[in-house]
Amino acid sequence: MPSIWMQAGTAIMAALNADGAPAQAFRARYEQVGQDETALNLFPTKIDVQQGDAAHDSVKVEATFVVRAYVAATNQVDVALDPLTVWAWQQIKVDPTLGQLVSDAYIDNIEIGYVDKSSSDQVCADISVRVEVDVDRNDPTVNKTYL
Repeated sequence: MPSIWMQAGTAIMAALNADGAPAQAFRARYEQVGQDETALNLFPTKIDVQQGDAAHDSVKVEATFVVRAYVAATNQVDVALDPLTVWAWQQIKVDPTLGQLVSDAYIDNIEIGYVDKSSSDQVCADISVRVEVDVDRNDPTVNKTYL
């Protein structure tokens, strides 16, 4: 059984690849995205564990994923990236509990940057998605969020 945060990543992927998606979403794709390819790529970047006084013999986990949106553009890169950013935001907020898997999933930060420069510039938006969940103190595959 995968950890609860990896299950959350799977749920985010399903949301990003829902009907009507403006681009295909990949999971931790590390091969280069084609120069003219529009794509979304999800990968985990940080898992924070807070031991504190969590109830039910649990610990609080805050996992951060980055959804990287890629698009080729030469002008108005912010306009070119906006539909992918809006899609990711809306899909994550359709069900911020990801089917009662986590207590909350939300957009934490968005950064825009260049990936490659050639005949057209490939730009990306790194959309940080944060999920919060309580897991068993001894087993991160056991969800204790809704006890």
